[in-house]
Amino acid sequence: MYDNSGECTLNSLSGKQREAWQWPAHTHNQNINSYRHHGLTLLQTSILHGETIESLEVLSNGASSTLSFIFMLKGALELVDTKSRKIQIVKAGTATKVIDHTDIKARIHPGSAWIIYRVPLPTLRVHFERLMRRPYIQDSAFAPLYEFRAGGATALYQTLCHVSEDLSSATHSMREAFNGVYERLLLAKLVMTRPDTPGATSKSGIKRIAPRSVTRAEAFMRANMRTAITLDQIADAAGCSPRALQHAFKEHWDKTPMQLLCEYRLSMAYDAILGGNVTSMADLAFQLCFSSPSRFSLLYRNAYGTSPSDMIRFRDKHI
Repeated sequence: MYDNSGECTLNSLSGKQREAWQWPAHTHNQNINSYRHHGLTLLQTSILHGETIESLEVLSNGASSTLSFIFMLKGALELVDTKSRKIQIVKAGTATKVIDHTDIKARIHPGSAWIIYRVPLPTLRVHFERLMRRPYIQDSAFAPLYEFRAGGATALYQTLCHVSEDLSSATHSMREAFNGVYERLLLAKLVMTRPDTPGATSKSGIKRIAPRSVTRAEAFMRANMRTAITLDQIADAAGCSPRALQHAFKEHWDKTPMQLLCEYRLSMAYDAILGGNVTSMADLAFQLCFSSPSRFSLLYRNAYGTSPSDMIRFRDKHI
């Protein structure tokens, strides 16, 4: 179906699962069969299949905070962050995760085919925390590439294929019965692709083992959550130079040491709030070495989708 702006949306998605990518409508000079895409809606997540003969440029409308796990079956995809000017090329046989926002656009090469699993971040956060019993830390805008036919995302890819096949041939009543079961299964497989999940694998399919410098650095950071520490101090505790530590963290976590330390502190704040141990946001911010309450609130909202003050009010009312 087409809306008034000439954009093509997925007509098989429900109203609750609004499509966050704007697909270009066909022009008079374009073959109407040049690309096809369709979607399957579960409860809160969806599976999208697509293929194209010609090149396409697709824009994210940033309508919702959604994670898209993209598997390229054929061809290639270029993801472009127009704000940071970062480009990620996803070739056939590889997959990546991307957080939808208005600065992201995708260039799809001719002859490409893909599967996308789309999950609202609040849904992923709730499922992750129930399964892992610890706070969810949001992925970066672009995640590392995964090999999915014999690598770290194999289980999720195979499950997506099986679920798509089953639901495509199921009756309406069968789909209603199976949607919840299949969604929980897919979310569990998705959680296992995260590098911070116990037993998770790297993009090559080999279990990720942290270098000794990273392990020492993390131990030092966890021991100093309420103490202001610098990169030089962390590197000294890890037994290497700051530059070598930055490189090791980039390879293992795709983050800097200070970014991971910030996430650890946000996780501690989350636990403290839910545990009923916090009454003042300002006190909590300074106890965890954030530069100001406003900076802490901004980082917390980016990670958890709500402010610390709103979380305290929610806890007092519902927990």
